[in-house]
Amino acid sequence: MPDWATRFLDTLLAPHSRGGFVLQVGYFKATGRFFPVDRFLLADQAYVQQRYHLGAVEWARYDKVTRFYHREQILQQFGVPPFEQVEAAVRQQVTHFARQQMNPVAVFHSAADYIRAHRWEVPTYAALAGLVTEAFRTVEQQLITQLAHHLTPAVRQQLDSLFTTEEDAPAHSHRPYRLTTLKRSLELMRPMAIRANVQDYAVLQTLFTQVYPVVQALDLSEEVVRYYARYVERTQVFQVQQQADKKYLMVLCFVVYQYYQVGDLLTETLLQAVQTHRNAAQRETQERVYRQQQDSAGQLRQVLEGVVSHGAALAQLEEVAFSFARTNEEKVTALLAWLQTPAVADFAQLGHTAQQLRKGGGGSRIGPYYQVVEERSRALQRRLGEILRTVAYEGAADSPLAQALAQYRARDGQVSAQPPTTFLKAAERAALAQAESPVSLYKALLAGHVADHLKAGKLNLAHSLRYRPFDAYLLEAVAWEQQRDVLLAQTDLVHLRQPGPWLTELQAKLATAFARTCERLDAGTNPGVRARANGRPRFLTPARPLDEDAPAPRPLFPGPGLISLHEVLHTVNQQCRFTDCLTHWSPRNRPPRPAERVFFAGVMAYGCNLGLTRMAHATKHVAQSALENTVNWYFSLDNLRRANDAVLALMGKLPVSRLFKRHPEAVHTSSDGQKYYVAVDSIHATHSYKYFGQDKGIVSYGFLDDRHRLFYSTTFSSSEREAAYLVDGLLHNDVVESTIHSTDTHGFTEVNFALTALLGIEFAPRIQSFQDQQLYAFAGMDVPDLSAYGLAPVKYIDHTLIEAQWDTLLRLVVSLKQKHVTASTLLRRLNSYSQQHPVYLALRELGRVVRTEFLLRYMDDQSLRKRIDEQLDKLESTHTFARAVFYGQNGQIPYAGKEEQQMADACKQLVQNVIVCWNCLYLNQYLFQAPGAERQQVADAIAASSPVSWQHINLHGEFDFSDDALKDSLRFDVEELLAFNWEYTATHPD
Repeated sequence: MPDWATRFLDTLLAPHSRGGFVLQVGYFKATGRFFPVDRFLLADQAYVQQRYHLGAVEWARYDKVTRFYHREQILQQFGVPPFEQVEAAVRQQVTHFARQQMNPVAVFHSAADYIRAHRWEVPTYAALAGLVTEAFRTVEQQLITQLAHHLTPAVRQQLDSLFTTEEDAPAHSHRPYRLTTLKRSLELMRPMAIRANVQDYAVLQTLFTQVYPVVQALDLSEEVVRYYARYVERTQVFQVQQQADKKYLMVLCFVVYQYYQVGDLLTETLLQAVQTHRNAAQRETQERVYRQQQDSAGQLRQVLEGVVSHGAALAQLEEVAFSFARTNEEKVTALLAWLQTPAVADFAQLGHTAQQLRKGGGGSRIGPYYQVVEERSRALQRRLGEILRTVAYEGAADSPLAQALAQYRARDGQVSAQPPTTFLKAAERAALAQAESPVSLYKALLAGHVADHLKAGKLNLAHSLRYRPFDAYLLEAVAWEQQRDVLLAQTDLVHLRQPGPWLTELQAKLATAFARTCERLDAGTNPGVRARANGRPRFLTPARPLDEDAPAPRPLFPGPGLISLHEVLHTVNQQCRFTDCLTHWSPRNRPPRPAERVFFAGVMAYGCNLGLTRMAHATKHVAQSALENTVNWYFSLDNLRRANDAVLALMGKLPVSRLFKRHPEAVHTSSDGQKYYVAVDSIHATHSYKYFGQDKGIVSYGFLDDRHRLFYSTTFSSSEREAAYLVDGLLHNDVVESTIHSTDTHGFTEVNFALTALLGIEFAPRIQSFQDQQLYAFAGMDVPDLSAYGLAPVKYIDHTLIEAQWDTLLRLVVSLKQKHVTASTLLRRLNSYSQQHPVYLALRELGRVVRTEFLLRYMDDQSLRKRIDEQLDKLESTHTFARAVFYGQNGQIPYAGKEEQQMADACKQLVQNVIVCWNCLYLNQYLFQAPGAERQQVADAIAASSPVSWQHINLHGEFDFSDDALKDSLRFDVEELLAFNWEYTATHPD
């Protein structure tokens, strides 16, 4: 209690007034707001009564008048303006937030954070929620009014045409609206699907050219565009058409967003097709070379033997020709006789064999690889020809490839007699000059270079979500310059304002790590080190010792299959209301909410991989139409992640969950990928021979904390590296704040070391052969000679490069922390620049130092290695759990679209978390009900176990063999059926 509050408390006499004032002061200091008496917590009331000797308190007498009087005193003494004084400013800021994104929950939280940042009174939920609702109405009305002003008759006519059919007749299933045909892109690699996507892109391109100036005039944010576009995707066309006041706004946003989406889809198609083409060409080249080596061995031996024998015959013939003992007639006779011998005929056949050897590659003019590329070019062109002609990729004006691509588009895919070849490598130009079909080879090489330049950031797609220039993803440069200090304060990064102090602290930590590690190696006091035969150190991580005398583990859970999954979902939902997070897509005009069982059915349909149709057929009291409608309007990736967060928050509150933490002061998290087959053709699934053989699949990349909470998950192609998605999980959740994060070698990069250090998270991966990693130091540091320990000599980083790019690095980190862009999107573009982009180079230099400091501690601290192994083991143990939950359709994902793949993954994670949460509730009650003498023993048993257990959960449902269920729904009279007969007459069509 502040001094002024203690003095004011002495002036109060009534117990309810004294107790209410103390609680209001405490609650205000904690939350910045005031509460009515019915919101006071019983534990807090009891504490205040005891602490201030209030005796019995009639809390109901703490009425509204007294509460408002105390509120005035508290606000005045703390110097905080009451909400009514700042309401206009809050309303203006909330309206600004609503123009940036259409998620009411996010706007509500942003508004609360804005109020706290300005040290204003936080209002009641109803007051702030009312402002948010009013702001959305205001923003939507403003947009509609502005749109009416900017919408020209030509643009209006183009948008109206989307509500008609191709034949200008009423729509039905075989004659859809033009808008319907543009809704769903085909996320497949089939040429027919690619061709359909290109046709849609061409239509959208025409519309986009006309409507984009209107979008710019309205200053629509990407989030607003996405919201209205996804709304159009979910609704029937007639439902959009009926909303005369805002149908143009919705369709306008749909055209823009779908244009971005299809452009990205075609770009991904190009990249995957080129990679598939290259892999196939390399395999065929290897196979052809191997076959040629086998086939040509005998042919070559035949040619050589023929040449040798023919050479011997020629030598004899020469001897006859130059013989003075024979006449000319005799010489001619001998020559003619030799020409008629079988040896001459056999030699003539060797020419054909030599041509086969040459054609096979040994004597090929362009080599087998380019020959295969040329032969396979037509298959590649069928997929990519229209993409290269339609999608306008942009590059530097002086880029030879950009110029060649522009000419290719200008000529509608026709290659001139002498096309531009400056962008080709010398070997490629040589192969092109000698190719049998130069046009085919040129188009294949052009597509390959376009893919390489897209990956390297040298070509970009301006109107895109995933392939824009790197700088386009960061906060706007002007806004960053004007609000740099404010943004750093909002994201808790003020300590990084200048690079000098932070880098100096990092250098000191690095010097300490070098000194400690080397001193303990010299002294032999590192218990986890053994010397190898070559003198190099061997670092050991001891396994957990087995206690053979330990008693058998106490059974903690019910018997197998006793608890149904539906009951688990219902029980946990009663405690945390995770289904409330599944909100309707429209913030206004919401229909009556479906029953809870429909939400449970939807979660199980995706999470157990049963599918909506199968789930509806196997479920009583849930109609298929209701289930599909609920999933369409209430299930989204954002909603499912919020539902997961609600379950995680409940688990975090349970005391028993703290028993699973090994270090109370740290939040140790981990991440790892799990591979899943994709049973259908999908552009997002790629080959991985190690995991899928000849099939394709994706990766489900999940995150786990030390309480066994799965707090984030995403999916991506199996050909992508996991490291690009690591920062996503650390930033894009609102429950778990990691202090140390571990992963395996696949998630480790120097860039991730740098970013996690700037974010204030310790990155502690398990790196294979870590003692072989190169160590780095700041220039001028006095470091030990590592060659004495069998380690590579230290290299030095360029810290001036880090300082030169420091402002951009801060802008990048702030963009990530404010969720302006996902880290995976940003890192995929940044990593593609490879050795060229200065921001990448600066992050790599910084990451090398951070990685070196970690590796030195990793070598020195045996317990750190053990903690990392234990945390990764926790996550790896959940993979079997995930397989058990995702049991339908043999665990193969049946969805081709990215959104459905991610929804299935999110529902699977939600089911897993709900089961773990139910287990924690059960264990908490088990511990609570245990006798006092046994409670410590029970707690020890729980701490030694894991809540990731599912044997007692019935995941597969039940078969009902009761008498009522065995009654036939249809009656069959077999005697009548057997007695029925008729004369069968076969009918044959003419």
